Amino acid sequence: MVTITILLSMNIIAIPLYSMAYSLTPNTKEFTLKLGTSRVIYHANSSGAMLSVINEQDYPILVQGKVYAEDKKSTTPFIVTPPLFRLEAGQQSRMRIIHTGGADVLDRESLQWLCVAGIPPKDVDVWAKDEKNNNSRPSTPVTVNLGVSVHSCIKLLVRPSGVKGMPTDVAADLTWRRRGNKISVHNSSPFYMNLLSVTVGGKPVNDLDYVAPFAERSFTLPEGASGKVEWKIITDVGGESRVFQSSASV
Repeated sequence: MVTITILLSMNIIAIPLYSMAYSLTPNTKEFTLKLGTSRVIYHANSSGAMLSVINEQDYPILVQGKVYAEDKKSTTPFIVTPPLFRLEAGQQSRMRIIHTGGADVLDRESLQWLCVAGIPPKDVDVWAKDEKNNNSRPSTPVTVNLGVSVHSCIKLLVRPSGVKGMPTDVAADLTWRRRGNKISVHNSSPFYMNLLSVTVGGKPVNDLDYVAPFAERSFTLPEGASGKVEWKIITDVGGESRVFQSSASV
């Protein structure tokens, strides 16, 4: 589990990281939303998948979850339960992702985005009252009064029952081709390949992204790069794989 702290000015920006913190102003509290993993593998023959959410604040927050399609806009046949709930200070809870039906892709993974919002309380919020004191304010004074929410989106990879194994089993089969100042990679597997690092002749390739199943993607080569291609992918549990290597054809 990783925590990333970001210090921002009063212009609050939603950034798609799965663990983040905001320092709002000198007289506000740091606000953190932490998720238990950077990706969720949803097995199509299962009854659902779980995601843990941690509130590290000393005051309660609201947590809201929703699933979007790969474009991060369209709706999908998935629900998150509970869709909205109060998470007490210093506590951890779990959200369940459930497939509600619809046609499934059977020969490859599909990508959805699981987006979770953390909403801090304002002084006037009834939901944030101290239940013991029946006080309409949080038990610990909070000066987060900007209507700020932290949004974090992680990959929800739906894996059909007919797709066996893991991406690391076939990551060595990625094929690379050099075309001018670009290098393209072809993924002949049914898995999404999430590239963690790529080097050509020891020089790192920047602006990496995932490669969809049975698809190709191109990246800009570092200036003067030549030689072997070495790469790592992100594993199912969010770790890094061993190093794979190959030669890039021309």
